[in-house]
Amino acid sequence: MTYTLVLTPSGLIGRSRFAVRLRFVPCRVFRLRYGFSLIELLVVLVIMGIVSAIALPSYTQHVERGHRAQAMAALLEAQHFMERYYSAHGRYDGSAEAPGKKPDLPLRLQGIPVGSELRYQLQLEAATVNSYELMAQPVGAMAGDKCGTLTVNQTGLKGLTGSDLSVADCWR
Repeated sequence: MTYTLVLTPSGLIGRSRFAVRLRFVPCRVFRLRYGFSLIELLVVLVIMGIVSAIALPSYTQHVERGHRAQAMAALLEAQHFMERYYSAHGRYDGSAEAPGKKPDLPLRLQGIPVGSELRYQLQLEAATVNSYELMAQPVGAMAGDKCGTLTVNQTGLKGLTGSDLSVADCWR
């Protein structure tokens, strides 16, 4: 709604020759619209499609990297378990009473994560008197992981099998 100031001659109001009156001047009336047009909706859908095509693979890689970090932490914890075992028994492959029988990893270290759908299976491989190798093999949702199976040995040497990527790319 707009008002315009209109000055009109008047001799009756006080000493002034002009009286001030406000008068409504109709201006352009805008039609109220509710909702969206089809073109606006299609533009929004195209923008959402482009953003999701870029963001979804990046998000998926980030989540996989987080799961891989969880498996690396479990491998290092299993490595500490093996060092404690060696301190107690003097060998990695069993005890003096049962030589050659490799120790069983604790339940919390056999599968990552504990209690839900497994993403990595931890195993003790190639245990001898003075050496061992721990492996974290991807299973379930992580079965197609680009880094493959993560490994660590008694010297702390990190490695991987089943992948063309470098150790530095996967163990970060």
